[in-house]
Amino acid sequence: MSADLTNIEAQINPREALAGLGFADISEPRRVKGGWDTLLWRFGTPDGRNHSLRVFCLPGRNEIALRERLALETCATAGLAAPRIEKIGEIQELPAMVLSWCPGIPILAFMEKKPWTLWRLGRLFGRTQAKLHAVTPPDEFVTGAPNDWVSRVTEEYADLAAHALSLGLSTSSLIHMDYHPLNVVSNGATVTGILDWSGAAAGDPRADLARTEITLLAAPVPPGPLSALFNLARSLILRAWRSGYEEVAGPMPDYHPLRAWAGATFLAETEGAIDRPHVWGTQEDIERLRRKIDVWAREADIR
Repeated sequence: MSADLTNIEAQINPREALAGLGFADISEPRRVKGGWDTLLWRFGTPDGRNHSLRVFCLPGRNEIALRERLALETCATAGLAAPRIEKIGEIQELPAMVLSWCPGIPILAFMEKKPWTLWRLGRLFGRTQAKLHAVTPPDEFVTGAPNDWVSRVTEEYADLAAHALSLGLSTSSLIHMDYHPLNVVSNGATVTGILDWSGAAAGDPRADLARTEITLLAAPVPPGPLSALFNLARSLILRAWRSGYEEVAGPMPDYHPLRAWAGATFLAETEGAIDRPHVWGTQEDIERLRRKIDVWAREADIR
C-alpha cells in the first residue's frame, strides 16, 4: 500500500493539476504531511487567500470523497467551522477537491506551545463537538444508517458491532467519527476548522463520544514534543472535553457501552494504515489497542 501511495504521489504534478481545475495563477504548492488517507497540498492565490488541494487515492476513494463533500456542504449550511469546498474534480481519474484553508494550528499543537491553555482549549474542543451533534445530517447519510457506520470493524469484532446495534442507536445527529485534537484547528481563541470528514455519518452522539474518548485514551500521537505532552495530559484533556461538551449539550449520554466497538473501528483504520508513509502508529500501538478493546468489552459485559 505504501508503495502504491508513493507512486501515485510521484505521478501528480500539483501545479499542473490545479491549473486543470482552474487555479493557474498560484504560489508553489507545498505538500502537507500528516493525513493518513489523502494527499494534500497547500497553495495561495493572488487575493492573499490560502487553499488546499486534497486528492483521494486509497481504496474506497469515491465513497470517501462523496462522504466528505456531503459533510462539508452540511457544515457550510449549518455555519460550522470547517473548510469550504471551492472546486470538485478529478486528477488522473482520482477524486479531488480544492478547499479553503482554515487558519491556525491543531488544538493539540496549541496545547504543546502553551500548556497553560490546555483546560480552556479542551473545553472549547468539547463545546464544538456538542454544536456538531446539534446539526441534522444530510439525507444521503441517513440512508443505510446506522448499519453502514457500525459495521466499520473487522470480522474479529463483529460481536461488538452487533452489541452496538442492540443499543437503539439514533441516526439524527451529524457525527464525525474521527474527532480529536489534531483534527480541530484553532487560532487560540476560537475553532477555525474541523478537518477530515471522511468518516462522517448520520448517527448517535454516544458513538461519536465513545470514539473521541478512546482516541484521547489510546491513539498514537506524532513523534516529537507533542507526544510527551499528550501522554501526560490525556486525563486532563478528557475532563476539559467533557466539561465543555456538557456546557452546551447538558449531561453527556452514557457512551461507555460503545467504547469497545469504537476501539474496534479505530483499530480497523489503524491496521489498514500502518504501512503507509507518514503514519506514526506502530505494531506495538496496535497490540496495546487490542488489549484496551478487550478491557472495555469485559467492562461492558460483552465478552
